[in-house]
Amino acid sequence: MTRTLLLAAVSIIAWTAPAQAGPAEDATAAVTTWLDKFNAGDAEAFYAAHVDGALIVDEFAPFVWGGPQSAQHWLADYMKDAGARGISGGRVDYEKTPIQANSDGNSAYVVLPTTYRFSQEGTRMAGKGSMTFVLIRSGRDWKIASWTYSGATPAAE
Repeated sequence: MTRTLLLAAVSIIAWTAPAQAGPAEDATAAVTTWLDKFNAGDAEAFYAAHVDGALIVDEFAPFVWGGPQSAQHWLADYMKDAGARGISGGRVDYEKTPIQANSDGNSAYVVLPTTYRFSQEGTRMAGKGSMTFVLIRSGRDWKIASWTYSGATPAAE
């Protein structure tokens, strides 16, 4: 009887204990945290999320950024492009479930469905797409080694 009660208790604990997130889920959570901080205007957190020399590919000229302070150069060019095109309030909304998330524990590949939203000269615009991230483990943290945005041409919402 004691053995049956012990097995029942262990089964209940195992059934109700929260599952540990794996490295792919941890990497995905890191990416969504960074996107939230970017959307909130936290440039320092955005910069800190990247390895120095991260490779970035996006839809505006010069289309690719790499080398020292690539995240800082990308953000400066984004702001310049947005100003020239009358864009304000840019943000990246994302789906909670990735299209793909893989990790070997030291590196990760995460693809998130996204919608880029902004106002352009007073008109609300949106473009559906995706962002692909390659991350590497740096101590206990994940860092962005590369990301790319791919999406449709934004249209009025």
